[in-house]
Amino acid sequence: MKKYLLLHLVLILVAIVTSLGAHAAQEPRDTVYFYDSWKTMLEMSPSVMLISPVIEAQTPYEIDIFTTTNDYSLYDHLAATLGDSIWLVSTSYLQTHFEGDVQKLCGGRFVFVPLFFNDKIAYAIGPSYGVKEYLFGQMESYSSDQVDYFYFDFKNRRLRKVTHEVLSELLEDYHDLQMRYEGMKDYKKKYMIEEFFMKYVDRASQDFMRPYIVDLTDQ
Repeated sequence: MKKYLLLHLVLILVAIVTSLGAHAAQEPRDTVYFYDSWKTMLEMSPSVMLISPVIEAQTPYEIDIFTTTNDYSLYDHLAATLGDSIWLVSTSYLQTHFEGDVQKLCGGRFVFVPLFFNDKIAYAIGPSYGVKEYLFGQMESYSSDQVDYFYFDFKNRRLRKVTHEVLSELLEDYHDLQMRYEGMKDYKKKYMIEEFFMKYVDRASQDFMRPYIVDLTDQ
């Protein structure tokens, strides 16, 4: 679990530093690579390379990437990379190609959000939006308890917010984990959902019976 928390911390630091640098110098300094399919993402074969775009962190988990204030075409890409390991997925793309809980990710706004994936499983993270945030579009503060996980169900082309009900359903494939999770006193708490969702990610990633992402999608 520590490796996932470290990735989240690195992402937050990179986003904040990039945003501050762009605002302070008024000169973005990064190269961003864009991808249009899961196959090219796994092969690290970008479709487009953009040098020195504007990169702004609206929140630690919501990133804007653009060349001018009127440029929205970048959201049409599936994903983008900042550096060698920071992956972001477009919520605009998800709204076009997935159903389910897509509107719950960042309140349905068009941004790039953190993406974690391998050849068998993928999930995104975003801030937990309540009624106030849906109405006004931003949050006043952030903590680990205010982050939601969104699981990619490629078979049904659905994005699923990982609640305790969804997690229990996912863990049906691994009965020992399901029994351990459902036996926990705080199984509905976010920290416990995160812990067992990470265990699910590890188990599913190593499951030789699990199909590959590229076998479940034409994107």
